[in-house]
Amino acid sequence: MLKTYLDLLLFFGISLLFTGCFTPQKIIRVAPEDQENIFWYQGQAIAEKKQDDVIVRAAFSHFDRNYLLFDVEVFNEKDSPILISPEVLSLKTPNNYQLPAIDPEAIILSMEMRASQQEANAKNAAIVGGVVLVGAAVVAATSDSDTDNESDNNYDSDDYDALDFAADVVVPTIAWGISFHQDPILTAYPEALPSSEQLPFWQDIVLRRTTLRPGESIRGLVAFPRYDNTTTLEMNVPIEQDNFKFLFTQRLYQP
Repeated sequence: MLKTYLDLLLFFGISLLFTGCFTPQKIIRVAPEDQENIFWYQGQAIAEKKQDDVIVRAAFSHFDRNYLLFDVEVFNEKDSPILISPEVLSLKTPNNYQLPAIDPEAIILSMEMRASQQEANAKNAAIVGGVVLVGAAVVAATSDSDTDNESDNNYDSDDYDALDFAADVVVPTIAWGISFHQDPILTAYPEALPSSEQLPFWQDIVLRRTTLRPGESIRGLVAFPRYDNTTTLEMNVPIEQDNFKFLFTQRLYQP
């Protein structure tokens, strides 16, 4: 009988071993096509175009589960301001499938609304917890129960909420965002950046709507939905009356 139990245990252990195996994630490499005007920086190919005194640089930065992330830089050499709107950028496949850029303002609003709901939930939970504590104190009341109840009713839910809110949303530092945007293109390692699931990524790292005055420049990441079923991507960067187009080759590797 003991041998039977041992055999069953061994069988279940082997089953868990095989069913618990993980498949390595695909590795994505995206690079400008050879016909683009390319220069290199620390192993990264950066495409550059100039139209009507506006210079645009584009390079692939990295990817995650949801997005392809491109590093984009714009220089305004005009005598008048220009508006940079990252949400109008897009990727297009050879069969004309459009992948619009993610609007950072919409993502930030969504995250802040979710954080506000979590804050309200935390306060409600704190109030319920306070009521339960008061009820327990009443049940176990002694001669000084009135004093105990008064102390319980003075429970400050804001203290709990502040801790909960801080755990859910990391407040970005201004210095970090300024440092990233002032660095030369592609100098930051992706591993050192906040992830796209964190609010600081959308507040400080991505390219956001900006008016560039003459002589100014802006740089940031632009996120597009992942689309693994293509080997060619055309990036469209509309700025004022011009449209900057960059051709990229996408390759997927399965470890």
